[in-house]
Amino acid sequence: MIEKFNFKVLILILTGAAALAIAVGIGRFSYTPILPYMLEELNISKTNGGLIASWNFFGYLVGSLLSILSIFKRKLKFIFFTAIIFSLLTTLLMSFCENVIFFIIVRFLSGVSSAFVLIFGTSLILPSIQALGKKSLSTAHFMGVGLGMFLSSILVSVLGGFNFIWSDLWIGVTFLAILLAIPVFIFTPDQTTFSSSYKNAKNVSKIGFNLITLSYGLYGFGYVILGTFISTMARETSGLESTESYVWLLVGLSGMPMVIFWPWIGKKIGIDIALFLACIVMAIGILMPVLIENKLGIIFSAIFLGSTFVPITALALLEGQTRYKGSIRVSTAILTISFSIGQMIGPYFGGIIIDLFLSYDVALYISSISLFIASILVINPNRYNLLKLTNTP
Repeated sequence: MIEKFNFKVLILILTGAAALAIAVGIGRFSYTPILPYMLEELNISKTNGGLIASWNFFGYLVGSLLSILSIFKRKLKFIFFTAIIFSLLTTLLMSFCENVIFFIIVRFLSGVSSAFVLIFGTSLILPSIQALGKKSLSTAHFMGVGLGMFLSSILVSVLGGFNFIWSDLWIGVTFLAILLAIPVFIFTPDQTTFSSSYKNAKNVSKIGFNLITLSYGLYGFGYVILGTFISTMARETSGLESTESYVWLLVGLSGMPMVIFWPWIGKKIGIDIALFLACIVMAIGILMPVLIENKLGIIFSAIFLGSTFVPITALALLEGQTRYKGSIRVSTAILTISFSIGQMIGPYFGGIIIDLFLSYDVALYISSISLFIASILVINPNRYNLLKLTNTP
C-alpha cells in the first residue's frame, strides 16, 4: 500500500515537472542561453534583447489575468493541454523569422501559454498531491523549471559547439519539449477538489496576502535581469568567455534539488522565514559578479540564483495559498500577476541600463536592492503580532 501511494505521488511530481520544463524551463528560459547567438548573428542590441524578453513576461501577465476569469473554473485539464500545445508551437515559431516585431509577438504568446501551464498545471497537480497526504511535496513539481533549463542548456551548448545557427537552436529545444510532453498528456490527473483543512485561519489576512504579493513582484524584478543576461554577460566579459557554455546549466542544475530542500527548511522554521532567507541568498548571489570579478564570481552567482529562484516561486505560491481565503487558482493567479509585472519591467529596464553604462554592474546593484526589500516584505505580519503579545507584561 505504501509503495503504491509513493508511486502515485512520484508520477504526479514528474508529470508536473515535465509540464513546467516545457513551458517555463524551455519555453521561457531557453531564451537566455540562445540570446547571445541572436544578439551576435542578428545584430540585436541589449535594449531590444531585453524588450523581447519583457514582452514574454507581459504575455505571462496577460495569461495570469485571463486565468482568473470565471470561464476557466471548469475544464482545467483541457485548458492545460491546450496551453502545452501552444507552448510547443511558440517555441518552434521563434526559428521562423529574424524580425524583432515577430519575436515580440511570439514571445508574448509564449508568455500567455506559460502562465496558463503554471497556473492550471499547479491547480491540477498540487491539490492531487495534497489529497494524498503529502503537503511537503506539493510543490516538488517546480523542479521541472530547473530540469528544462538544465536540458535545454546542454542542448544549446552542444548544438552551438557544432556551429548550428540561432534558429537551429530553437528547433532543437522544441524537439526536446515535444519529448517531455508525452508523459504530460498520459499522466496528468483530473481536477481534484481538496479542502485546505490545514489552513490556519489566523494566517488568512488581506495585509499578509498583499505584502507577499508586493514582495513577489519585487522578486520578479530582482531575479530576472541576471536571469535574462547571465549568458550574454559571460560571453562579453573578458575572462569569463569560457563560462558561457555551462553557466546557465549551473543555474538549472542547482535549482532541481533545492525545490525539495527549501520547503523542508520552511517546514522547520516557517515558509515565510525560508522565503526571507532565500531572497537574501539570491540578493547576495546577484552581487557576486560585481564583488568577485573572475570566473568564481559568475559561477557562484549562477549557483545562488539557481538554488533560490525556483524554490522562491514554489514557496511563495504555497505561502500565498495559506494567507488567501479562496481558491488556489485565484491566489496563484494574483501572485503570478504581481510576479509577471516585475518580470516584465526587469529585462527592458536592465537592457537600457546595460546599454547606457556599458556595464552590468549598476543593473545588478538595483536587482540586489529590490531583493533585499522583498525579503523584508515577505515575512508574515502575524509574527509581529505574536511578538507583541509575548512581550506584553
